[in-house]
Amino acid sequence: MKGQLRRKLQRENFARRVVLLSQEMEAGLQAWHLKQLQKLQEEERKHENALKPKGASLQSPLSSH
Repeated sequence: MKGQLRRKLQRENFARRVVLLSQEMEAGLQAWHLKQLQKLQEEERKHENALKPKGASLQSPLSSH
């Protein structure tokens, strides 16, 4: 009977560890996705704020003759 009780406790502990690790993995994935989204938004912001050509560089080469 003692062996059966010990194995039951081991299974319960193992099940708790599985649930905990699963929750940690889910939280890690969510954090990774959020970080990727923020990275993408930062790249888009940098692209939008990039210097734009002005003046003579906007004119086509044909009109500069």
